[in-house]
Amino acid sequence: MRSFEGLADYLIPRRKKVHLLVLVVSVLMIPGIIASFEPIDIESYDMESPELEANQVLRDEFTAAGNIWGFGIFVRDPAYVGDPDSDVDMIAEYPGVGGGVTDPRGGILNLTVLREIDTDADTLRSSEISQFYLPLASEISGDPTFGILDLATEFRTFMANESSLTKPRIDPYKLSATLNIEASTDPAPTNWSDCGELECLTFDDPNLTQDHIDLAAHRMANNSNGAFLRFLSNDRAFLPDEDGLVVGPVGHRISEDGSLVSDNWERGRWSASAAWLIVNFDRDEMQRNGWTFTWKNATSQFGYERNGLELETDPVRNSVEFCREREAQGQKLCSVEWLYLSLEEDLRESDDSIVSLMFAEAINVEINRELLSSAHLLLLMGVAILVLLWASLRRVSDVAIVGTSLALSLVWMYGLIGWAIVLGKATGYEFIFRSQFSNLLPILILALEIDDSLHSLHRYKEERRGGASSEQAVHKAISKVGLAIMLTSVTTIVAFMANMTSSIAALRSFGIEAGIGVFCAFFLTGLWVPLTRLDIDNWLESKGRLDEEPLDVVHMIPSSWLSNLASQSARFAPVVLLASLLLTALAAPIMLSLEGDFQVEDFVEADSDLAVGVGMINDRFSDEGEPAYVLVEGNITNPMVIQAIEDVRRNMNSHGPDDPDQISRMPNGDVELLGVDLLLWYTRAAMAWNQTQFEEAGWDFGSADGGIGCETVNIPNREMDFIYVPIVDDSRCLSFLFGFMLTRGVPASGGYPSLSPSIVGEFLQVEGDLDFDKPWLTESGDAPRYPRTAMRYGISSPEQFSLVEPALEQLEGDLSPLQNLSTTPNRVRGDLEAAFLDAENPVTWAIPTGEPVIRFVAADSMQDDLQETLLLGLVFCIMALWWGFREESPLSERLAELSQNKVPTASKIAVNSVLMASITYVLAGPNYAAVFGLIAVGCSLVWGTRPLLLATITSAPIFLMIVWLYAIVGLTGYGLNMVTVSIAAISLGVGIDYVIHVIERFREEMEKGVGTMKSIEAVGGASGIALFGSAVSDTTGFVIINQSEMGFFSTFGLFCAVMIGLSLIASLILAPAALRLAYPESPASS
Repeated sequence: MRSFEGLADYLIPRRKKVHLLVLVVSVLMIPGIIASFEPIDIESYDMESPELEANQVLRDEFTAAGNIWGFGIFVRDPAYVGDPDSDVDMIAEYPGVGGGVTDPRGGILNLTVLREIDTDADTLRSSEISQFYLPLASEISGDPTFGILDLATEFRTFMANESSLTKPRIDPYKLSATLNIEASTDPAPTNWSDCGELECLTFDDPNLTQDHIDLAAHRMANNSNGAFLRFLSNDRAFLPDEDGLVVGPVGHRISEDGSLVSDNWERGRWSASAAWLIVNFDRDEMQRNGWTFTWKNATSQFGYERNGLELETDPVRNSVEFCREREAQGQKLCSVEWLYLSLEEDLRESDDSIVSLMFAEAINVEINRELLSSAHLLLLMGVAILVLLWASLRRVSDVAIVGTSLALSLVWMYGLIGWAIVLGKATGYEFIFRSQFSNLLPILILALEIDDSLHSLHRYKEERRGGASSEQAVHKAISKVGLAIMLTSVTTIVAFMANMTSSIAALRSFGIEAGIGVFCAFFLTGLWVPLTRLDIDNWLESKGRLDEEPLDVVHMIPSSWLSNLASQSARFAPVVLLASLLLTALAAPIMLSLEGDFQVEDFVEADSDLAVGVGMINDRFSDEGEPAYVLVEGNITNPMVIQAIEDVRRNMNSHGPDDPDQISRMPNGDVELLGVDLLLWYTRAAMAWNQTQFEEAGWDFGSADGGIGCETVNIPNREMDFIYVPIVDDSRCLSFLFGFMLTRGVPASGGYPSLSPSIVGEFLQVEGDLDFDKPWLTESGDAPRYPRTAMRYGISSPEQFSLVEPALEQLEGDLSPLQNLSTTPNRVRGDLEAAFLDAENPVTWAIPTGEPVIRFVAADSMQDDLQETLLLGLVFCIMALWWGFREESPLSERLAELSQNKVPTASKIAVNSVLMASITYVLAGPNYAAVFGLIAVGCSLVWGTRPLLLATITSAPIFLMIVWLYAIVGLTGYGLNMVTVSIAAISLGVGIDYVIHVIERFREEMEKGVGTMKSIEAVGGASGIALFGSAVSDTTGFVIINQSEMGFFSTFGLFCAVMIGLSLIASLILAPAALRLAYPESPASS
């Protein structure tokens, strides 16, 4: 279809029916629009990945595990102490690692500050949400607490002499060597019974002084193996003060045994600028009572208030009863994000010397707030675009037509997407999975719609200036420009259809949604816009108000300038080509050096609580790391699995200083890997410490098999009576120990805290219900199966993907002991039943997972897939353009030519096949090269051989543009993230649109018999006007968006503006130069 003349002949007389069709379809789209506007959870990943599957298994199967929230309690800047407000900009300046705080004395360890922390903890304890708390165990005091860990409670426990630090403690190394509990028990590390010149007061005593706090802090810091100091920010330090009561280690270090060492011990006190406040929730119980942890499943609620042009968060307060009723009635649930923020607000009400800050748990609330706050910029962007459209078109009615078509395009797009969602849900075959990429579609439609509308309307004006009537001008606009718009639409849709090769549902959906949007834009801009222009002008003509198109009006820029730019680019084509290749050679290394990252300020306001909280964690709590897990599936009661877990820990501790070091470490330098093997050690130590609970659970300490038929070892207890305790090399013994821990927890022993069953449930999962009185059996009397265990560790700086990737690769190598117990690769989920049948291969799956892991995997996979589909999309573009530029002669004629001129024709086909295979190999890799090489043979016969050259010429500037765009991303200090990669994908659609209009107009001029240079000059003066007007309008709009404080909008605006500028360069400089080289001027034309 080399002309739309037949379509124009059909539509123009029936344009009123077309208008009616547009109206009816728009009305029918309204229900679809409503369906499409469901919330998009930016933390939801619709993709297939073993890490994501493992994370879902953790959530579904380890239901006893809690959901831990972290709050940071920060010392205020002294200038803001007493201020009734509480905001992140009031937080005292960070003194740096080991810098300490002098004002107030002790910083976060100041008595007044601790009283405020105590008030915060009381606020949380008295909240109605406290019914969903789960127990926690303090590493400092060993005291089991219900739901909350806070610094004030640590002091209260220690100063009541109830801390494990003031009780005798088992030495694990002595116990493992001697199996003698008495000989392995050391005296209490410290005490609160002898306070020197002070009286040992309790924390709640009204006579308590800062000296008491200094002394208690000093004793906890020196005797908790670093646990107390780790609860503080990393600027913790012992600061000299000649008035201080205690003598401590200035410039301390923590030795391998956990003790503090220093070359300089002076009077002073411990201090830091911040401390943790930890809350542990029963995730499963909350979900049963109407709360949801998934934003898109939550009821829509508006929790914002206006402050000028900005919105501030005013969190929605949902009562427990309200949420419970919604669950009972089957309605959408309450989002925990509002709960996070409302609790933070409750804490801040009592802030006076501190600032309470929740750490990065309400990202959807913050994103929506910033989007709504940026609405005025979108309005300003719209106004600016309309003004610039007028400057290009010089008719108010033209601007109104373009604006209306843009609005209708969005209505149709969202309506069709919504109906597709409804259809998918009704049939059970869902194919639309809206994601953060869906938010980018209006940008694509905006750029395409404005460009195509300007081409259509400028062509109409050009024909009118040439003496054509309104109907003749519209006929030409549809038949010529409509054809170009059709080709740009088909090419763009085909390019985005490359996303269908992705394994990620969100990217496949993005390709489908983009295709829907581009189709809507084609119908409205290529067909409806010129028909509407015709009806308006006919009406004006009937009123005698239709003016002739002026010949001397400058449409934003003199057309002669653009003609000259295109012709000069063509005239100096070799120079342009050489300069382009040189720029590409410089840009390519920058592009290839880009690495994936996730900088929170690239997505949200840099001074928002969310961004500040993430920064605070990275700066002040950098030695903690975000919790992650290794999920192990198999027969966990097989002793070889327990030994393998110990070997994994040994591997993780075996690396040198040049290896990745992102796994959190304990004060003694060992990695902090918590697993069921440690719980077994604590449980067996508790058996030697106090036998009562174990006897109640059915264990017989006087029997060589424990009374349950398992292998034991004979050791003395605290009273020096010899008892039999289970070993971990026997499966039945493991069944008893596991069952005991899951029904009763781990009892306190020898200075080590008790652990509740819910804490154990974070690391171990059982099938069926255990018999409480006989925990080595189920209630049905069968031996229980333990199919899963989890190991927890921390990842430091999880947003720095360049560091996370090698750390995870190293971790997978460290898991080799588990791999040795499996017949399948660790990442591949095997048959769980096989683990219980094959004693030599008890592991079927062992894989890292958890939030920081799946965030990296999801982002990395999406970025990789986007880049791969982007380049594959460019290959698809070439094929679509080959079809669009195909020869008009029938297939029979080409077959006849082949039979008559076999060698020349076959050579051309072979060249096309090699060219297509080479292009595909470079862009998409060897997997596709042979396929497209073979396809090229058939296409050469069906579509002709020469159009491939023109298709390649059309696509080549876009490839260069993408390389340059990535280089600019790198030069401006950004990395590869969702924003920058998706902009590159959109640039393919926009860039190809710009260049196709140039190529199509060039072909039209050449068909008139005009020479190459004259054709290029005509293209610059005609298509160039529309391209320039579109580029200026779009760029201005994106520059306005760039002013947003929201990182996502700002970044998107910046690189979209760059993308549009590069598209203009590709169409008016690179394309004319390429055409000049491909179509050298003939002597006759000259």
